[in-house]
Amino acid sequence: MSEKKTTETMNSAVSTDKPDAKTAAKEAETVTGTNGVQAAGSAKKEELSDTSGSMSKKEVSASSHSSSSPALPKKRKGKKMLIILAVVLIAVIALVMYVINKGKSVITPVTVTTVSNGSIEVISSYSGTIASNQVKSYYSQVSAPISEMKLHVGDRVKKGDLLYRYAEDDLALLKEQASLTMAQSEGSYTGSLQKNAIATINANGMSLSAINSRMDEITAEVDSLNDKISEKTARMQQTLTDLQKTTMDVDQNGISDTTDAAEGNTAPVDRMTEKDEKDKNKQMSLALQESINDVQYALQYDPELLAWKKQINELNEEKNKLAEASSAESSRMTSGDKTALEAQKDLSSLENSTTIASIENVENGVKAEFDGVVTEVSVEEGAIAQKGVKVITITSTDDVRIDIQISKSDIGRVKEGQLADITIGNESYTGKVAQISGTASKNSSGVAVVNTQISIDSPSDSIILGTEANTRIHTDKADDTLVVPYEYIGADADGDFVYMIDDSGLLYRQDVTIGLSTSTDAQITDGLNAGDVIVTTDPDSLYEGMAVIPDVE
Repeated sequence: MSEKKTTETMNSAVSTDKPDAKTAAKEAETVTGTNGVQAAGSAKKEELSDTSGSMSKKEVSASSHSSSSPALPKKRKGKKMLIILAVVLIAVIALVMYVINKGKSVITPVTVTTVSNGSIEVISSYSGTIASNQVKSYYSQVSAPISEMKLHVGDRVKKGDLLYRYAEDDLALLKEQASLTMAQSEGSYTGSLQKNAIATINANGMSLSAINSRMDEITAEVDSLNDKISEKTARMQQTLTDLQKTTMDVDQNGISDTTDAAEGNTAPVDRMTEKDEKDKNKQMSLALQESINDVQYALQYDPELLAWKKQINELNEEKNKLAEASSAESSRMTSGDKTALEAQKDLSSLENSTTIASIENVENGVKAEFDGVVTEVSVEEGAIAQKGVKVITITSTDDVRIDIQISKSDIGRVKEGQLADITIGNESYTGKVAQISGTASKNSSGVAVVNTQISIDSPSDSIILGTEANTRIHTDKADDTLVVPYEYIGADADGDFVYMIDDSGLLYRQDVTIGLSTSTDAQITDGLNAGDVIVTTDPDSLYEGMAVIPDVE
């Protein structure tokens, strides 16, 4: 009764404290063969020996001292605890031996491969927007009404198609005005030079003050001559008047009526006979008339008067020339004036000749310079297009590109001239990296990016500007280099590595250096050589020192 109870207690203790001991013993016996059975058997035999010995002693003690020793149950309880601890210790030792023997004896099959040289190419994918490299805005070259404009935004045009036309009558008027303005400028310049030349000749080397002084002298001389002419003419007029009065007296009353009457002398009259009186009156009358004629002739042809008048005319002519010279001298051009006048003439000629050329350039309408699409119309038909105002904008569909944004992590790999595969809708194209911006900018997410342009080779008419396109840039490539699939490479805090098998059939770690890499392959620049055999089983399922058996792929 006591022996049965003790055995049950031991079994219960083993089951409770170490539930895997028996299982471990069985697995050790199965896997390790004879050694495992012997170890398990020895352990079992020792366990039974200790148990039976303890039980015999307890039974003897109980039979001999049951009546006289009340402390016997406490000693039996202490021995049971020692037995339980011994069993647990034996079970732990058996388990450890099992794990050790299992690690040494179990051989795991793994796949291996021989590494060799090959090629690897890195391709970076980006999404971008289609844009055009050639955009032309047509600005009005003249200020004239648009008589014809049939295009709208989105319309496609071919090279040579009419974009818009000006009103012909307005162009003709503008052209005529420009021609007249240019002719006027040329005439004004020539006239100014001629006046300047005349002034130089007339002035005869005289300064403006000398000219004015001489003019004052001439004025004084003319005034003096006029005074002389007036004085002499007045005397002759007075003589003529006196002769005319005397003649009148003779004709009416006889000889010297006026004189005798003045003197109160009547004797002559008394002495004169009628015949004598008539003869004398006739002679006197003739003499007086001759004198009158002489005076009248002198008034017109007196040599002194004529000389004075001629002198006055000569002086006046000199004065007029001096006055003209004075006026010209006042406005005579310096070398700077001539340069400025010539520049003004040239500028007017340039502006007006340019205007005429611009008018002639658009007389037959403005035409498209390349195939493209209308992206902006700023002036409608019938409106006046002021010179310099944008009229229409054409964007080329022949010279198009893809605008992408490269992150700072990729900028070191993307270079101008690299080839690119482009996909737009269902169409595929080829291209290359055409331009990389020299500065970075922030995208909508606030990330620093570098704007890059991808040119498109032979774009089709179906390409729509502003739509999305996908690009794959061939950034890096290496030929005749060691390439290993990425799945064969492990990584941890110490770096990248692969597993290899030593001569004992155990795994060991081989550190490697990775160069170029794709999503599937990696270039090994250090750590391996062509011909090396590496393990291709998932590295995460292996560990260094593991016993393996290779299974060549």
